[in-house]
Amino acid sequence: MSQIDLSGMWTLRLDSSVLGKVSVPCSIPGDCHSALLAANLIPDPYYGQNELEVQFLNQEDFILERNIELSPEQLQQGSPYLYFESIDTVTEVLVNGKPVTQTNNMFHAHVIDLGCTLQSGTNTIRIHFHAAEKAAAQRAQQLPYPIPHSVYPVQSLHRNQIRKVQCHSGWDWGPCLMVSGLYGACYIDFASPGRIDNLSIRTIPAADNTWDIPVTLRYTIPGPGTTQGSETTGASGPKTASFSITMNLRLKDGEGKTVLKQTTEHRLHGPGNHQLEAILSIKNPKLWWPSGYGEQHLYTLEAAVWSSEKSGTESMTGQGDTVQETVQKTASPGTAIQQRATKRIGFRDLKVITEDDEIGRSMTFQVNGKAIWAKGANWIPLDSLPSRQTTDRYRNLLHSMVQANMNMVRVWGGGQYERDVFYDLCDELGILVWQDMMFSCSTYPADPEFLETVRREIRFQVLRLKEHPSIALWCGNNENVGALTWYPETRANRDRYIIDYDRLNEGIVGKTIRELDPDRTWWPSSPSAGPNDFSDNWHSDGRGDMHYWSVWHEGKPFEAYYDVTPRFCSEFGYQSFPSEETVASYCPEDQRNLTSPVMEHHQKNPRGNSIIIENFSRYFRFPEGFANMLYLSQVQQALAIQTAVEYWRSRRPICMGALYWQLNDCWPVASWSSIEYSGKWKLLHYAARRFFAPIALVSFVKDQSLQVHLINDTDRSISGTVTLAFINFAGKTVQENTLPIHKAGEGSHKVWELDLKRLPFPVNSAFFRGLLHIDEGPSASCVRPPQEPDKSLETVCFLVPPKQCNLEPAHIRSRLSVVKNYQGEAELLLQLNTDRPAFFVSVDIPGMKGHWEDNLFTLLPGTTRAIRFMSEASGTEEGGSLPSMEYVQAHLRIQHLRESYH
Repeated sequence: MSQIDLSGMWTLRLDSSVLGKVSVPCSIPGDCHSALLAANLIPDPYYGQNELEVQFLNQEDFILERNIELSPEQLQQGSPYLYFESIDTVTEVLVNGKPVTQTNNMFHAHVIDLGCTLQSGTNTIRIHFHAAEKAAAQRAQQLPYPIPHSVYPVQSLHRNQIRKVQCHSGWDWGPCLMVSGLYGACYIDFASPGRIDNLSIRTIPAADNTWDIPVTLRYTIPGPGTTQGSETTGASGPKTASFSITMNLRLKDGEGKTVLKQTTEHRLHGPGNHQLEAILSIKNPKLWWPSGYGEQHLYTLEAAVWSSEKSGTESMTGQGDTVQETVQKTASPGTAIQQRATKRIGFRDLKVITEDDEIGRSMTFQVNGKAIWAKGANWIPLDSLPSRQTTDRYRNLLHSMVQANMNMVRVWGGGQYERDVFYDLCDELGILVWQDMMFSCSTYPADPEFLETVRREIRFQVLRLKEHPSIALWCGNNENVGALTWYPETRANRDRYIIDYDRLNEGIVGKTIRELDPDRTWWPSSPSAGPNDFSDNWHSDGRGDMHYWSVWHEGKPFEAYYDVTPRFCSEFGYQSFPSEETVASYCPEDQRNLTSPVMEHHQKNPRGNSIIIENFSRYFRFPEGFANMLYLSQVQQALAIQTAVEYWRSRRPICMGALYWQLNDCWPVASWSSIEYSGKWKLLHYAARRFFAPIALVSFVKDQSLQVHLINDTDRSISGTVTLAFINFAGKTVQENTLPIHKAGEGSHKVWELDLKRLPFPVNSAFFRGLLHIDEGPSASCVRPPQEPDKSLETVCFLVPPKQCNLEPAHIRSRLSVVKNYQGEAELLLQLNTDRPAFFVSVDIPGMKGHWEDNLFTLLPGTTRAIRFMSEASGTEEGGSLPSMEYVQAHLRIQHLRESYH
C-alpha cells in the first residue's frame, strides 16, 4: 500500500483580535505557537516577561489546513483512513468540507475511516482548533459540583477538565502556554482488505531458561457499514465476506540474525476487529538488564501480513463478530506482503517486591532475580513548545542520566506520555521507566464522557508502550491522593471526591492497565502506601513510595533527611538558579538582580527565591555579587540532594531507591532541575555522578557523630585500604589513620564512626577526608569514563556548617591543553592545583556544548586535578569540536567557596 505522509508544511490561520487575520506556514509535527514565533508575530515567550504578552493566545481558535493530490489509482488501493497520533486538543476535523470527527483528548490516536470522502485530484484537510481554555471552563460550568485543582502564578484554569498536557496551563517551574498542534505521525493509508491496528507481545519466563512469546496482532477490516468519519469499524447486514490472511513472524537478535520464525494462516469471517494469535518459544535468550547491572540485549519481532482474495461470503449476526481459524503453514513463495509491524522487545523478569516486615512494607525493584537500588530523577516535558522536542535533545538528556550513574527515570504525571524515541533510548541505555499516567495534583471528573475518553487514552498508551523492557511500573497519577485533602471543597465533602477518584483511578485506569498488561506492576498513585491505602506518604516512610518535601516546602534543615528512611523516595528536591550563561539567555543585563521583575518572573515557585537566599545563612557566608549568588545556589542544591541520597543509600536494604525532583527544565528558569534548559549540567548533576556511583565512599555527620560508609551496588567484593584524615584549612593533616577493607560485598558497610567530641581540636578548624584505595580498580562507571579507570574513591565532609569555618585564601592555578581521546578526537584537558584547600570547585566555559568529566570537587595542595571536557558531539559522526584556545582561555571561569564571599 502507498501511505500518504501528512507531515511537512501546513497553513495556520486565525482571526485574532490582537494579531488580526493571520495566514502563516506551520511545520507538522509541531505547534501553532512555534509557527507564530517563526513568523515574528509574537515575541519569544521565554525571554524577559514575554510569557505574559502571549496569554491572549489561550483564548484564540486556530485552523490548520493542507491540500493533497490523489490519483484515481491511489483511490483504488483500498478503504481509506486518516491517522493522527496526537491532536492537541479540542478540534473538529473536516475533509473536503465534510466533518469526519471531533477530538478532545491529545493522549490517544485517532483512526478515522474516510469512506467515500476522498476524491481524485485536490483534497483539503482542515482542522479547527477550539481554545482549550474556553472548552475547559465551559465543561467545568456544566458539571453539578466543582472539580478543584492546584493553581500557579500564571495559570489557565480548569486544566483538569481537558485531556491535554497538564503543565501547559502553568506550574511552579513552567510557563503557561496553552499550545495546540499535531504531534507524532499523521498520514492517509488504505486498508486492503484490512489494516494492522496493534501488535501485542508478551515475554513470559518458563522453566529451564525458556521464554514463551505470545503474540497478538489486531487486524481491522472495514465493512459495508463503515461510514465517513467513523472511528470504529464493524460489519452490518446479513452477508459478510470471508478472508484468508497469512501472518509471518520473525524474531531477530540485536545483530539482525533471525533466531525464530513461524507462519500461520487465519481465516477471518466478516469485517470488524480481529485478533490473529500465535505463540513462539525461545531457549536461553540474552537478557536485558538495567544500566550498571548488565547489558541491554534487544530483539526485534517482525510481523508480516498478507491476504489472498476473499474466499466467499458467509451469513453473520451481530456487529463486528470475529471467527478465527489458525493452521501452521509455510509461506507461499512469491506471495506479496501487504503490511508489516515491528516491535523491539527485551527478555527480563521484572518484579516490584512489596513484602511486610518489622518496619512496614518493602518496595524493591527486582530484575532477573537481582534487587536493584533505583537511582535517578523525575522527568518533565522536554520543552513547553512541542516543536522543540527534538531527538538530539532527548538523546543528550538520557545519555546524561547514564553518565551520572542513573538507572531509573520517572515520567511525571503532569506532563506527557513521552515520544517513541524516549522509550527506545531508555531500552538501549538501560534506564528503567516509572511511568505515571497523566493526572497530577488535582481532583478529576468522573462523568461518563470523561471516563470513556480516559479509557481510550489508557488503552492506546498501554498498547503502544508495554513491549518496552525499560518500563518497570505503571502508576495511576501524581499526588492525587493528597489532592483529596488540599481544597476546601474536598475537605468539606471528602466522600464525594473519594468516590470520583476511585471511579477514575481504579475503575478505569487501573482496571484497563491490569487487563492489557497483566505482567507489569500497577501502582495506584505516587506517593502511595499501596492499593486501597490513603496514607500520608509525604511524612510516613514505612511503606510504599514517599514524596519527602519537608526540607524545601517546610524549611527544615538538610539534616532532616536523616529523620526519615523511605522504602522508596520517588520525589524530593531543592532549587537552584541556573548558570550565568542561561540567565543571559532570558534576562537583560540591567535586570540581573534576584529581585528584579524578570528574575522573579523566571521563578515560578512563589517562595522559591526567598527559600534559597534564607538557606544561605544556615550553611554559608553570604555571597557577594550576582554571579556568586548563582554559583552558591547550585552548591547548596547539590549539598541538599547529596545529603539525602548518601544517607538513604547507607540505609540499604530498608531504602531501595531515590529519584530526585527534577532532571530537566522545559524553559530557562530557576528550578529543582540538575540539567538546565540548554542541556548544561548544573553542579548537582556532577554531584549525582559521584553519589549515585555503583561503588561509593560516603561520609556525613549525624547526631554529632561522623559516619563513613562504603556503598557497593555491584556483585564484586571490594578489598583495599581506607585513609581517614582530618585536614586543617591550611592543608595540613592534623590526624590520620588507616583501616583495611576486606571483601565488602554488595550492600552498605559502615567503615568507621567517631564521636566528634573525642577530637583533640575544634571541629570548625578542620574537615574530614576519606580516601579508599581499592586493590583492584572499581568498574569505570564509579567516577571516571571507561578509558580512565580510577582505583581511588574520595569523600570530603565539613564537620560543622561551612560558615563556621575560617577558610584560608586559595590560589588556584590552571593549565589548558588539547589532547586526543580514545576515539582520536580532540578534547580539552584542564589541569588544576592550589596552595590551600579549595572547596566546591566549579569549572565552566560558557558557550561550549558538553560537560566536564568531573566538577564540584575539593582541590587539595600537593595534588593536580586533571579533567577533560566531554563535547556534546564527541563520539558522533560530527566528532568533537573545540573553539579556539584564545576563546577558551578568555572565558574559563573557576569558582570556589571562599571566593564567593571574598
